[in-house]
Amino acid sequence: MSKTALPFSFEKAIELGEYDPAFLERFPVWSGMSRHSQYEFVHQALTNRRKQLRLQWADMANQPDFSKKPHLMEAQKKIQDALHKLIEEEELLQVEYAGS
Repeated sequence: MSKTALPFSFEKAIELGEYDPAFLERFPVWSGMSRHSQYEFVHQALTNRRKQLRLQWADMANQPDFSKKPHLMEAQKKIQDALHKLIEEEELLQVEYAGS
């Protein structure tokens, strides 16, 4: 993958919950890290992404007259699906980086 210029820093990517190593390798700093360090950043990004999804879910649930807005329930379902996918991807990344 080419290391094209990105509109934000590596640290900002982690803060924003970008945890995919294929994306993170676009940052030059990634290739200079040990696998252990890479996983620690991936783990932090996963944690950040989980928090973001949970906050999105809570924001939906706290909408006035939530029960009268079925489209919000659909949005919550999408967020729940994203959380389940995140758990699966986290497990795969744990296996990939195990022992690093």
